[in-house]
Amino acid sequence: MSGISAKAEEEIKTILVDWWTAVNTQLAAATGEAVQIGEAPVDLLLGSGIGQRLARIAEVAEAVEEAESRLRIYPWSEDQAAQTLEDCDAVETWLNQGPFSHKTPEAFWATPVGFMLLRAKVWANHDQLITLSEASEISGMSLSVLSQRMTRGQIPGYRDPSIKNPKHARRVRLSDLKTLIIENTNRPPIPEEYLSPQASRIPAQSVSRTR
Repeated sequence: MSGISAKAEEEIKTILVDWWTAVNTQLAAATGEAVQIGEAPVDLLLGSGIGQRLARIAEVAEAVEEAESRLRIYPWSEDQAAQTLEDCDAVETWLNQGPFSHKTPEAFWATPVGFMLLRAKVWANHDQLITLSEASEISGMSLSVLSQRMTRGQIPGYRDPSIKNPKHARRVRLSDLKTLIIENTNRPPIPEEYLSPQASRIPAQSVSRTR
């Protein structure tokens, strides 16, 4: 697949083969093994509609990651954002059919493909995934307070599966942090320009810590 890394392609192959295997297992169980669809045709699955959607999602996610590694933001495009959201919705619908549950499980977002989907969707929605340290700098809340709020479900948290240290892997959406600030403190909300798709990474702000 052009446009994405070999690692991303392997992750896409894995989820496609796992899906194919699950369908085959379910079909065999339902028919008493009278009907099976055989070994997964990997190239055919990669070239399928859902395979192409996953590739486009991966391409956006990797571009966003590359920009963030340079402390920049991947430029937002209305057409690409619309296509990305359509692809993400289609993949979630595909995942939640057949042998899968009808609601995307939270654990999925911590998988390599799940986090690619999350990163691409967040970008398409004019949002950002930020580290807990960045969230602390922006909000003035200590890391322990933010962790407690995540545990209590007051702000959704995510984990970047590419980072081994679980403390460093935690991520939150900037928009969710903005909502938390508005609802739980007297501090003014994050200025809208910080959510601009053309902005640089959020600068640290000098505020007193909430402990």
